[in-house]
Amino acid sequence: MPIEGFDYKAFALDLSKQALDVLMQPSTNAAPDTLSQQDKKNIVETVRKFCFMAGEALSNDPQLKFNADQASLVTQFIGEWTFHKSIDLINGKVPQDFRDGILQVVAANIFNTAKLAIIKNMPQDSLINLIEEKVRNVYNDELQKLVKKGVFSQKQFETASSVSNLNDMVQKTEDESKLIQAQEEVSQNSPMLDTKILKFAALAIVLKKLSEEKRQSILDSLEKEDKGHVINYMKMANLEEKIDHKIIIKSLQEMKKLLPLSNIVNVPKLLNSHHKLLSITAPQKLEKIACRERESVKDFILDETFRATDFFSPRVIQSLVKSIEDKINDN
Repeated sequence: MPIEGFDYKAFALDLSKQALDVLMQPSTNAAPDTLSQQDKKNIVETVRKFCFMAGEALSNDPQLKFNADQASLVTQFIGEWTFHKSIDLINGKVPQDFRDGILQVVAANIFNTAKLAIIKNMPQDSLINLIEEKVRNVYNDELQKLVKKGVFSQKQFETASSVSNLNDMVQKTEDESKLIQAQEEVSQNSPMLDTKILKFAALAIVLKKLSEEKRQSILDSLEKEDKGHVINYMKMANLEEKIDHKIIIKSLQEMKKLLPLSNIVNVPKLLNSHHKLLSITAPQKLEKIACRERESVKDFILDETFRATDFFSPRVIQSLVKSIEDKINDN
């Protein structure tokens, strides 16, 4: 029988409209700016469809004794995770033909897990954590099936499974919050001020004005975590208006401590040199050098198709190339 106060059709439509509002904002922490208009249309429709089906199933279950809040919670879980995993499938370059099927499996597991947990009166905080863990495991299992089918290589799986729009959203929100806090600490002359945050923001302002080639070269010279922070600030709306111009100038003057611009690592040149050396080195010698290394370094030595920039920062690549060259020359 219908659940009193729970209009699942209207609720599904409302959740899809919320997804549309987020996607259509010129700058938002909840969605990347690389989605096409067709991507956005598909995401909104998928959110509406899955929430409609979940709400209908809850309303038509004669054995279920959920109230409107409980039914809304299950449906909202499905809407939010459908939104995030739809973006992850796109950014993870999962072929279009497999996306809807993966989302269906994820949504079905959320539905069953959340329903059972609510029946057992699980606290909401524990329920949220349980759903997040369930989604992560089921999503990775579905991606692994693509590997078994030959659709994905293991490296493609690792790349796709590491993509998380939810984590990106949280990080962007934290970066924005830290920047606001840093601004307040500057005005109060706080001795606890973390000036690195302001340097990231100041660098982001400068990079936005450079050519794509120069911008990417500087970004690639940063450690992976620092690079992520700078990119987040580059995407932040009205960043220039959120920082006092005197602070920007001061931060840029101190930038050499963070970024030695005169000593940028030329990663493409390094990798080109690295691959040339490997091509003229006996495979047995390379095997001997790689045998005691961790898996990612082994791949760096033995696999020509290994995407080093996905695993190592420019400085680490520079160090690895020098170390491997020394070992080859010593043997």
